[in-house]
Amino acid sequence: MTRAQHGIGSIDLDRRGFLGLVAAGSVTMMGALAGCGTGGSGSDASASAASTSKKALAGQHLTFVGDDAFAPYRYVQKTKSGKKKVVGLDIAIADELARRLGFTYEFEAQEFSATLASVQSSDTSFTMAMSSNKEREKTFDFTRGYYEPRVGVLTLGGKAVTSVDDLKGKSIACTTGTVQNKFVEAVLPDGDIHTYDGGTQCLQEVLAGRIDAYLCDGAEGQSMRDANKGLVLGLLDRKDTQDYVGVYRVMATKGATFVKAFDQEIGKMLKDGTLDAHIKKYVGADFAWGDDVSAAGTATEGVK
Repeated sequence: MTRAQHGIGSIDLDRRGFLGLVAAGSVTMMGALAGCGTGGSGSDASASAASTSKKALAGQHLTFVGDDAFAPYRYVQKTKSGKKKVVGLDIAIADELARRLGFTYEFEAQEFSATLASVQSSDTSFTMAMSSNKEREKTFDFTRGYYEPRVGVLTLGGKAVTSVDDLKGKSIACTTGTVQNKFVEAVLPDGDIHTYDGGTQCLQEVLAGRIDAYLCDGAEGQSMRDANKGLVLGLLDRKDTQDYVGVYRVMATKGATFVKAFDQEIGKMLKDGTLDAHIKKYVGADFAWGDDVSAAGTATEGVK
């Protein structure tokens, strides 16, 4: 598996293609993929090294595991030089955490279906854009929420699907094991539901006309709609999904020692506006927290 180095310093990386899901320039890339550098000379370099050593996770190296075809959270983008790098909301937030806390990390691309097992087996790995629930909390620790999602429904033409009633009678695709998967199985137990390993497969089924609707993360659906002519996106009301779809958090295996520092720093980023700045940049102003961050909650029990 090819890995991409992140953390204190910028990078270029080769990664598998994005399959045309995100049109070039459809999401503006943040200027810095990986925080601030520690280079320099003389007293400046010494002062920089001393400052870094005082940070909570200084010297630690972690692995960020996740799908790199999950725009606007993580996706591959070509640079002007023709090389490729992974960018997106989650990368921008991970880079900010690395800069503030002093750790470095590498990004390892995997399908969603493999992510949970990879994170569970390593106490130096984490993933993002994950919602917590009682089942997951038996095995994983979570930070407080950094982003509040909406459930999207992608269809090929027709009227936008904006309610559960609108889904009745349709064939529905979703990614295996996601909160959208669990939500639709709960509210439509007799529905015509088809699960796939990744969002790319779900999208292709809709584009090919084999599936009526793809139930997805709303922001992901927004990016797919913008990149594929003929797609229509509907957003379900949060009051209809809140019992099943929680805020997105950073997730690591139970007992991972870095989670507390991540959680505390995310709390600061919620208060100082850093998270909203990234959300507005990558997703849109309609998805920002604004003045009310109460839904972010706190870290799950066990993070001390």
